[in-house]
Amino acid sequence: MATLLLILKAAGCLLLFLLALLLLLILLLLFVPFRYRLRGSFLSDQADGTAQASWLFHAVSLSVTYHHGRAVSGSLRLFGIPLFRIEGGLS
Repeated sequence: MATLLLILKAAGCLLLFLLALLLLLILLLLFVPFRYRLRGSFLSDQADGTAQASWLFHAVSLSVTYHHGRAVSGSLRLFGIPLFRIEGGLS
């Protein structure tokens, strides 16, 4: 009987930890601001633009740049470490 209660106690503690983690994530999504910045220009049929977005005090950031209708580049960073990069031309 004591073994069953010990297993239930461990399962309950694990479930409580997972619920607390879920609550923390929900509160972060609700109360930490999402920041973005868009810049662009269109001069003599040449378009340029930059888009930047960050969340959680720049812990997660995304930047995308568009040059003259030919090239797109960008990166996704987590704590300043590049996770994903986009570099290429458009046809």
